[in-house]
Amino acid sequence: MIGFYTLWKREMVRYLKGSLDTIAPPIISTILFIFVFGLALGSRLGAVGEFPYIQFMLPGVMMMSVIMNSFYNPAYSVFQSRWQGNIADFLASPLSYSQMAVATILAGMCRGMIVGLIVLGAAFAFTSLPLAHPGLMALYLVLVSLAFASFGCIVGLWTKGWDGVNAVSIFLLDPLVMLGGVFYSLEMIRGVPILEVLTQINPFTYITGGFRYSLLGIADTDPFVGLGITAMLGVGLLLASIALFWRGYHLKH
Repeated sequence: MIGFYTLWKREMVRYLKGSLDTIAPPIISTILFIFVFGLALGSRLGAVGEFPYIQFMLPGVMMMSVIMNSFYNPAYSVFQSRWQGNIADFLASPLSYSQMAVATILAGMCRGMIVGLIVLGAAFAFTSLPLAHPGLMALYLVLVSLAFASFGCIVGLWTKGWDGVNAVSIFLLDPLVMLGGVFYSLEMIRGVPILEVLTQINPFTYITGGFRYSLLGIADTDPFVGLGITAMLGVGLLLASIALFWRGYHLKH
């Protein structure tokens, strides 16, 4: 396990050492979302159910931060190791393919949860949150960060250039997250053509709704459906990333 721990520690140090480039930007972006949507527009939008708009949107913004940071860390790390050629050092070590994949994914999970918890702490400077189901919140954080760190690992193996990671983010993750009820409830878009349908069939809607339930105690969707979707994504993508490492997919050429 020494090699496993060392690789995990390397990944952790890599982004914690450059926290001004890795940790600070998403936190600042999230605080800007809170200022613009929560404080500036929230008073005009009024309450959503029994909660002010700023409280309603905070769980979605927090979940968005966890997803993106969990994804980016292994995606860029794995591709950078391939691009620079130092992936050969890992392949020549006694580490198994499973250990390499899991250590990289675990470090990505840690980054996602660190950013998410910092955002949660910052949110209390602007408003109060009831934290209705803290155990469920913690479970969501772990499973969501697992799912998207694993997905980032897969993208890091798949992409042939730096732009590939951004392309997946822009054309896949950003639309799914933004149309997943981060800034609006299903009731707010009832009857809106296309948008209502896209939101209802979007799995992120159920993930965001479940996480919102864990913080506020309200949701447009069944929180346990969202938990089931998140668990299936987490386990499925973890196994897929380990399988790709075992196959040596894009690792040796």
